[in-house]
Amino acid sequence: MKKHLSIAIATILTLGAPGMANAQIYVTDQIGGVPSVSGATLENFDGPTPSILTLSGSAYLVTGGRGLPDYYTAPYFSGSTAAYFGESPAVGYDASQYVAVESGGSATLNFTIPQNYLGLLWGSVDANNNYLTLYDSAQNVIGTVLGTAIIGVDGGGDQNGTAYVNITSTTPFSSVVVNTTGAQGLWSFEFDAVAYAMVVPEPTSGVLLIAGLGVLGFGLRRKAA
Repeated sequence: MKKHLSIAIATILTLGAPGMANAQIYVTDQIGGVPSVSGATLENFDGPTPSILTLSGSAYLVTGGRGLPDYYTAPYFSGSTAAYFGESPAVGYDASQYVAVESGGSATLNFTIPQNYLGLLWGSVDANNNYLTLYDSAQNVIGTVLGTAIIGVDGGGDQNGTAYVNITSTTPFSSVVVNTTGAQGLWSFEFDAVAYAMVVPEPTSGVLLIAGLGVLGFGLRRKAA
């Protein structure tokens, strides 16, 4: 009992401390995976003008690869990803439209209603150059997800270099900006099969404080008895 009580108090102090951000971002990934949230809204970018997408600079809706050698490598479908999003082929390189962002460009996912969850098929994950930035409705930065957060991928353009990535934020986000750095034409961030949803975040500091004080009071009453 003492162990659980000490953990609860530590959580209260951390989230309630002045100047500390309450938002936390959780990232999971799986090769051949699907969204970790049921009932999410899906976007496969196969339409001519996806409503949530804004492209700027060197960012494009593309199919296949571009140039010799290819500047873009299509995300690789495996597992249940393609079937979940109505894409093809079931196994192999994405044969439909996907988003490619080169250095100097950006792709922004805009949400009319703030969301807590974002999933995307992240192709040829480059740990050193790929990143996403989450913003709230006032355009304050909530956090950044770097390529280094994606584990279990080898950075190549095949099955083992593509992962389905699940991102959950305790603070709702209204937009997510996708960027890459590095030499123009040599590095790009390719993604497809986006899912987004409003999910119940972790308890706020106020809720944790009330719960923690309740547990503490209960323990003191038991000790007095």
